[in-house]
Amino acid sequence: MRTLPLAALLLASFANSIAAQCQPGAAAQRLATVYSGTMFEGSATPPSYGVSIDPGVGIRFDLASDAPIEIEAIGLNLLVDGGNYGMPVPNLIGAPNGTLEVWVAQGRSVTEAELFANVQYRHLPPTPPPQPWRLLSDAASHVANLAFAEPDSPSLATFSPPLSLPAGNHAIVLVAVPRGLASIPAGTGTAPNALTDRIHPLFTNLQQVPGPTSYTDRTLTITNPGIQNPAFAATARSPASTPPVMPNFELRYRLGANSAFQTGYGLGCYDRKQTFYESFLAAGTTGGATIDLAPGSVALRKLGARYLVEVGASTYPRGGAQPGSTSWYRLNHPATPTHVNTRAPATTIWGDWDDATSAAYPLPFAFSFPGDGGSPATHLVIGSNGAIWLRNAQPSSPRFGGDYQNWLAGPPSFAPAFFDLYPADRYGFLGGSGEIYIDSDGANYVTVSWVGVTEYPSGAATGTINSFQATLQSSGDVEFTYGRIRHGVSDVLVGFTPGNGASDPGTGATPRRAPDIRNGIATGGFYSGDGARPALLQLANRPKVGSPLAFETSNLDSTAAINVTLVSAGRTPGIDLRTLGMAGCSVHIALPEIASFAQLNSGGHASWPALASIPAAFAGYDLFAQSVQLCTGQGVSFNAANILTSNGLCFRFERN
Repeated sequence: MRTLPLAALLLASFANSIAAQCQPGAAAQRLATVYSGTMFEGSATPPSYGVSIDPGVGIRFDLASDAPIEIEAIGLNLLVDGGNYGMPVPNLIGAPNGTLEVWVAQGRSVTEAELFANVQYRHLPPTPPPQPWRLLSDAASHVANLAFAEPDSPSLATFSPPLSLPAGNHAIVLVAVPRGLASIPAGTGTAPNALTDRIHPLFTNLQQVPGPTSYTDRTLTITNPGIQNPAFAATARSPASTPPVMPNFELRYRLGANSAFQTGYGLGCYDRKQTFYESFLAAGTTGGATIDLAPGSVALRKLGARYLVEVGASTYPRGGAQPGSTSWYRLNHPATPTHVNTRAPATTIWGDWDDATSAAYPLPFAFSFPGDGGSPATHLVIGSNGAIWLRNAQPSSPRFGGDYQNWLAGPPSFAPAFFDLYPADRYGFLGGSGEIYIDSDGANYVTVSWVGVTEYPSGAATGTINSFQATLQSSGDVEFTYGRIRHGVSDVLVGFTPGNGASDPGTGATPRRAPDIRNGIATGGFYSGDGARPALLQLANRPKVGSPLAFETSNLDSTAAINVTLVSAGRTPGIDLRTLGMAGCSVHIALPEIASFAQLNSGGHASWPALASIPAAFAGYDLFAQSVQLCTGQGVSFNAANILTSNGLCFRFERN
């Protein structure tokens, strides 16, 4: 392809373009490895609940920056509520119980062994690490408290003014320093001079939750991550260790002034999220009502990467079988009994079966579900509040309470009726009423039943007694069966999510209906999403003078034969293309375009090397782009035109 005509077109467009329109996003850019923690760096042996001795745990990594940046905040995933992870540590949410130090060795790598001599780096008395390490946050104005957040959410250290970091390669160690008021004396089982508080950074076991081992957003690149105890020790646990682990952290930053940048805006179409749900407001609130699915059943028929959700054939109790009448769990897995609430819960907020979860129950078959990544579930966890979670993983909270984010971020979950229930505690005999059972024939199905369970706090007195079931079948199909659902205080969530940070399909509306399940199944059923994402248009690198200008479109549907990328001197607020037969799609650039190019779909990706080198004359100007996909439709009707679009892309040419 010849690039000179395009360069001439672009230069000509600048003569007629208005003042710069491309603005970086209002929010700081974010590069994160943070997701639901499955482990923490620590020991359960008292009195050392964790390893946050002075100077605390260090999170290390190499950071390559393509531009000068200003770091506004750094977040760590910390253990802040012992109840969720089985550790008797205080609930510290909202408390600034420590500070975060940022140590940098410019032009070096954390894998260079001489940088990690096993020095006794301490604060009591002060003993810094050796050169070439320097404390990036050494000024008094850069001291940042760690504001502790909910589990599996970043506890942020915010820097004001921001930390300045030049372009280049940097070795970085983040040290979480406890805010202890006194040292621990020798002879207590903990190292002398350890601080009395504890900070426990979480990390993810990549064998349990597979994920990348490096991260990039095309400005920053994180490699060689690891976690050390203590900081600056000679070795670190990392994605190469056994088990392979990923420290949970994030960087929030802005580019330095006069830097070239790109930023996406608007949305592409055909965004098929696998999560679906409907939230029913409490009957005692404005707009609230008893859920319209009871009595009856809702069937989830597994079709590859999605469900066909339709009216089920069952009535409560499913198959006429009395909940708790089977013996498979009682005989084969006595530690996880058929009568669930007769054993101590695995997690509990109040010490009983109110707001609690069970131990992980083994499934008699490998259960596949949309979004399982080819790894079917072998266990499930039962929540007292009407939800179950797949795999051998506990949710960060057993409560819904309108918290969609935690539900989406946690393990995969089915919610036949997720709300504030108060089943009887048959282990400690501490209150509540109603039972939870799990039944199975040991080969074909597993049914979890909530039987006569009251809503908290006074369901028995108000008549809010609830009976319903969730059945998982060896085929991958699922059925929610309802006898009676009555709620007067809390909202009820019904649906499914593959979890692990799944996107929310129903933001904004109150109550959220994504979709209205009753209406959907009444018209022959509806398909849940297959997880397909809209096409994403980006530049291969920042548009610096002297660098190539290359467009890349990813997430192309397999039926998209051709991808056309268009470049414009202006943008639109997003013009709806429904009248052209492209329902759900919008045009984000001003037409006519000043340049365009067609690319073939190659494994869901298309690229366009528009310019071998960005001319110096481009500095200070903005352009806009969008991609369009021409689809064959083979078995899938996206819209009447079978045409899809990407997001809009805005980019600023600069010398830096």
